[in-house]
Amino acid sequence: MLAVVGRVGDSEEREVRSAVIPSVSEGSGRPCAPNRPVASLTLGMTLVLLLALSANAAEVSTENNASCDIGPYPAATLLLPYFEVDINAPTTTAVNTIYTVVNLSKAPQIIRSTIWSDLGYPVAWFDSFLTPYDMLSVSMYEVIARGRFPASDTNPNFQGCATVPLRAASLAALQRELTTGAVDEASCPVGTKHDHAIGYVTIDVINSCSATSPLDAEYWTEALLFDNVLTGEYVRINPDPESGNYAGANPLVHIRAIPEGGPAGETPTVAFPFTFYDRYTPVGARKMDRRQPLPSAFGARWIEGGPTGFQTNLTVWREGVTGATKTLCDYAKNKSLAVAKTSLVRFDEHENATSSAADIVTPSSAAIPTTSSFFPAMSAAGDRGGWMWMSLDNHALHRPSQNWVIVQMYAEGRYAVDFDATWLANGCTAAPPTTP
Repeated sequence: MLAVVGRVGDSEEREVRSAVIPSVSEGSGRPCAPNRPVASLTLGMTLVLLLALSANAAEVSTENNASCDIGPYPAATLLLPYFEVDINAPTTTAVNTIYTVVNLSKAPQIIRSTIWSDLGYPVAWFDSFLTPYDMLSVSMYEVIARGRFPASDTNPNFQGCATVPLRAASLAALQRELTTGAVDEASCPVGTKHDHAIGYVTIDVINSCSATSPLDAEYWTEALLFDNVLTGEYVRINPDPESGNYAGANPLVHIRAIPEGGPAGETPTVAFPFTFYDRYTPVGARKMDRRQPLPSAFGARWIEGGPTGFQTNLTVWREGVTGATKTLCDYAKNKSLAVAKTSLVRFDEHENATSSAADIVTPSSAAIPTTSSFFPAMSAAGDRGGWMWMSLDNHALHRPSQNWVIVQMYAEGRYAVDFDATWLANGCTAAPPTTP
């Protein structure tokens, strides 16, 4: 059973419109004097040249709003690719992930935060109301260890967005799903086993608070909006002096809706070959979410200096192969997403390259040390740093699968830094590279 959170009170649909950014007005030109024929001729020739240049530019330029490039621009969906929470430790020493969402617009917004297991199953969700220019911070420890959802602002015109603490049985179910994957004793697991609660989070702009699941067609046809008004970041914290005592931070993945705006359910022409939520949108309207697709190939820095030097984890988010199914056993397919042995190459600082001996697999969301056997072994030259060439296409879909990679470096229990890996082709690249 889904652990559904987020609706208290009236379910009447309420549409929230985003602020309209005024267009830049054209400047006024200065006319040429009638007694200056040479200047008039020169102006005329200039206009002809500009028109010719504009015509040539139109043939090669790309409409900015049709771009598949991902960056920290105002977005309609934010992705936290990986979170980790030690639900058994006290708050003073527990590993935790905190994310923050900001409403950049002068209009109120409603957002849906969905918590997914590391096999891509939505275990819980909650809705939040944001006033103009509002900010909401979410401690995953408070949610998963204590069952407390963040309080958001209220407005008499937007009822139904209040949250209540989880009861003991619901909290235990949520913790079980994110640590063992077990929904109940008889069902198939929807996540892998690990000591800490692990998964990922998506944050969407929506038009009303409801209990609608992202596995329901109604979420896409009646709730999801397309206003690029959100920004945000995450902070990962390991305050345990025995195992960490560091923190790292990075922007969330900002995924724009293009074209922007309009009510829920509109299906304008979308320039993307597929979209971020491609697997979940209704059959016959696969691209109705309009969200930018993510890439599949990356270049990621690594340093492995041992206990007294920098160490590196590569956090990977990978698109699964299951769609909007409520059949729990289907999520096991996301446990072993393939990576071809030729798709991972480790380069050291002297350009020596090593590759894997066999194909390998990962779940949808994981943090993997670069010393792990998942990655090719370090070269015999003995270099302690370099970069990783990665093609994470799972080759199970009719097009390149989507992925994201974050580099996490930490050292001596005092230093840490997170940053995005470099994507080598965007999500609209028809044939992204599969080998270096």
